Amino acid sequence: MTGSEYWGLSFIRRQDGELAAELDGPSLRNRIVDGHLGERYWGVELAAYVALPGVPKSAVLGGTVTLQVADGRVTLGDRHWPVPDWSDLEDWVDHLAEHCGLLVDEEIRKALDGDRSGASERTWQRRYRRTVGLTAQQIDQLHRAQHGYFLLQTGHSPAEAAAGAGFADQPHLTRALRLIRGRTPAAIIAAQSRRQH
Repeated sequence: MTGSEYWGLSFIRRQDGELAAELDGPSLRNRIVDGHLGERYWGVELAAYVALPGVPKSAVLGGTVTLQVADGRVTLGDRHWPVPDWSDLEDWVDHLAEHCGLLVDEEIRKALDGDRSGASERTWQRRYRRTVGLTAQQIDQLHRAQHGYFLLQTGHSPAEAAAGAGFADQPHLTRALRLIRGRTPAAIIAAQSRRQH
């Protein structure tokens, strides 16, 4: 799993039919996701400006938390919700939003798009940390690394990708990609070349 400002809510049906659920937090680092042959996984990625009431992002930052599932219901914060089927996932998320199971911070949504009017930079930093779990600078680093990754996959050299993604130089891009994606530019280019042949 690559570093991302998003957090993921995953459901699992074990081989014995038991249901499980996990919450993956925002992270600046790539990490290994554990899976088992014969299990079914489905889930949703939640935007950085979305919060689950009673579940502070600081508790899941950079990690995975197992959620309680009993009698076909998952516990989110202090509320219990039916575990959705894969085909019902979008409707389930809409239902959570309508019934305050998910909260959207519209001000943070605007700030993530660049509109930071109405508050001081220090206030925005605190709100980012509380709502998103990461700072605005960390999110910017994630976006630049993702853009650099895209440029490498579309045939740009590491130096071109570094410049195009806004890094000071190629070593900065390399460090960011190693941290966030777990791969160097050379490994990304080699993997893309193998896929094309």
